[in-house]
Amino acid sequence: MRAAGIDTTVEVNALNAYDPSVLPIDGRVIARSLHEQLRVEHQWRVFLQQGTRPMAGLREFGSHAVRRFREWRRFIRPWHSADRDSPGSRLIRRLVNIELSHFGLMRQSVAAESQWTLILEDDAASEQLDDCIKGLIGLMNNGPRQPSYVNVSQSFSIAELGIDHLMSQAPSAWQGAQSREVLSSNRPVTNTVCAILYRTSFVGQMLAVVETMPLDPVIPIDWKINIALMRMFESGKLIAGDCWTVSPAPIDQLSMIPQR
Repeated sequence: MRAAGIDTTVEVNALNAYDPSVLPIDGRVIARSLHEQLRVEHQWRVFLQQGTRPMAGLREFGSHAVRRFREWRRFIRPWHSADRDSPGSRLIRRLVNIELSHFGLMRQSVAAESQWTLILEDDAASEQLDDCIKGLIGLMNNGPRQPSYVNVSQSFSIAELGIDHLMSQAPSAWQGAQSREVLSSNRPVTNTVCAILYRTSFVGQMLAVVETMPLDPVIPIDWKINIALMRMFESGKLIAGDCWTVSPAPIDQLSMIPQR
């Protein structure tokens, strides 16, 4: 980015900031976390479907309920265990650390008064770096209004996410050498938080929403951001066209590749 003439600050957060005095972990905390994730997943699917496929939504809810029950059996052993080395305890600590890291970087970007914020998780990588940089710069030079954020992580395909019906061509083309579509969504969507390009003014607005949410129940950062996006859309702070997605995205989420 610097070589391309973009004033860039790089911050790397490798800290584990979980504080057991703030959130002691026991079986109840783990159970609340898993239950809340199931609830939010269902809420998100209804939000994306816009109420057009109620039977499909019911089937999806049932399949995710079965998956969550299997996770309960895996992570809550015994039910009220406070063992810090239990699978459930390790899961909650990891989720809290990821959340604190993301939001810490967001606060740093707001404090730095940057125009754009690109947050990458540690499994993000790009094999066509020149294409990636040119494309990202093109997105940032698109204008002062839209988009508020751009999904640039190749984690799931548009079809796998089930958001085809929300997408249309964005008023911008990918500026890199590779063939990629820039798509605009009529409501906010995400493709994991492995790599997202945010307009920093939007980051400040989203943080204001996120900071009203309690730490407990603990859910993955992806779902906490989805809650914020739904609330912002429903309140009119996000509108159609504020979310863009690059497909195929220029940044691979390496931890997803073995599962594909």
